[in-house]
Amino acid sequence: MSSEEAFDRIADAATTRLTVLTPFLNDKGLDDVLELFRRTSAPEKNLVVRRYGGALATARARLGDLEPLGVEVRNYTVSLPKGFETFHAKVVIADHDLAYVGSANMTRFERKSMELGILIDGKAAKVVASVVRAVEMVSELVTEFDRATRWPERV
Repeated sequence: MSSEEAFDRIADAATTRLTVLTPFLNDKGLDDVLELFRRTSAPEKNLVVRRYGGALATARARLGDLEPLGVEVRNYTVSLPKGFETFHAKVVIADHDLAYVGSANMTRFERKSMELGILIDGKAAKVVASVVRAVEMVSELVTEFDRATRWPERV
């Protein structure tokens, strides 16, 4: 099964919440993410990105596309006394029941790349869901107000 097929399966399975956690995001990749959020019937939709690598800037620039779909955008970049804490995981998860965990960045380029990932359900998906929910709880909500005032565009 391709990454895209796995993502579609997860979006279709979500009944309460669909979350996409990606540290890397470009405009073409965001188009794919938007399609997942349009596809799902889940009322809660979350996109978790990080400040570094351009993902936050991409999401902020497209809040006008995300907010009408009810997508909450969250920035998981926690400042530390020396540096910051962030993530490298790539996860797409439906509720707490079905998840993709792997290497697929939400970046789309003209070239094809090989991605490796695993589709998990049951207890393993619940463990991943608990980690993702913890990340959401400590991440900062990105709003229209934040777009112009809060973070540098790229680091």
